[in-house]
Amino acid sequence: MTTLLLAQQANVESEQKEIVVVGQRLLHWKGEYAIRGSKLRCSTKNSSGDRDIDALGCAAFDACADQLAFRIAETDEKNLSKEVRLSMKESVKRDLSICVAETRVVLISDLARQRQGVHGSNPS
Repeated sequence: MTTLLLAQQANVESEQKEIVVVGQRLLHWKGEYAIRGSKLRCSTKNSSGDRDIDALGCAAFDACADQLAFRIAETDEKNLSKEVRLSMKESVKRDLSICVAETRVVLISDLARQRQGVHGSNPS
């Protein structure tokens, strides 16, 4: 029983270390996104050096832009005053930023868990 608990604890600690590593590498990633009407674009400007980690940046944006698609579309309504549209766009940007940060945490954890499964199944 104690051996099982120690093995589980070692797996959790290893996964937590992987989460930290992935998170730190994602800090080196810089991306750029644009929303023009219903067209979304996200691209990597500075790579983290790891394709999977680079993909997290745009994956978080894509997921959040999908969630906020209705509100994004509303910001382009021509019957609204310019001031109202700009205010709505700022609100969407703020919510998009919050969503991206929260989604990245989930995606980082998922990637770390996935990698831990790959590394954990390889006794080396």
